[in-house]
Amino acid sequence: NDDGNGSHHNNTGKEQEDGLLFQQFANGLFGITIIILSVPAIQNLLCMTKEDHKQIMIGSFDPYQIITCFAAFGSVSKERIELIISSSLDGKEWKEYEFPVKPGRTDRYPHWVSPYHYRLDWQMWIASQLQTISSSPWMYKFLLKLLEADEEVLNTLVLNNPWGRQKPKFIRIEKYKYKFVRGSSNKECWSREYVGKYYPSHHGNTNGATIEKVRRHVDMFG
Repeated sequence: NDDGNGSHHNNTGKEQEDGLLFQQFANGLFGITIIILSVPAIQNLLCMTKEDHKQIMIGSFDPYQIITCFAAFGSVSKERIELIISSSLDGKEWKEYEFPVKPGRTDRYPHWVSPYHYRLDWQMWIASQLQTISSSPWMYKFLLKLLEADEEVLNTLVLNNPWGRQKPKFIRIEKYKYKFVRGSSNKECWSREYVGKYYPSHHGNTNGATIEKVRRHVDMFG
């Protein structure tokens, strides 16, 4: 009986050793395959695959689509253009809306945002890259909510309610170029430069958009 048990344990140990060797071989073979198939992806990342040196943003590099690439943005602008929303009761005095993480006041330092994703702030940055508000039609509805002084929007998406219970009569969006200031002695971390109008875009309009105008755009694009 002892010889039989010893033989059984030896066979089991040999099977486990063979299984471990096979697993190591399979892992090594898989790793080598991934490395070889990743060469075109790395070349694409370094812009070495095309004569025009442009990256493929979404694609695969082998017939079985084992190695693929995906990128939401192929590049990010070197200048930080921010959309600043402000409203007015009379078209003369304007007050800006502040948001949780996007730059606004020049004395507000950047915030740590992980793991929560401030989607509205991010979408406003996307809108600033698309040049015109018609490319981001969701903004019309958002502006309408601000003109209506919607409590849910003001309490959850905006840091400040510049007019209290009063409803503003005019609203506008302007573009500013922001630069981060290092070692500033006046407690400001940003400097900003006016770039131009974003909405309404007509140069002759100095009072911004009324609620009627915004509603028309909501009906057209919303």
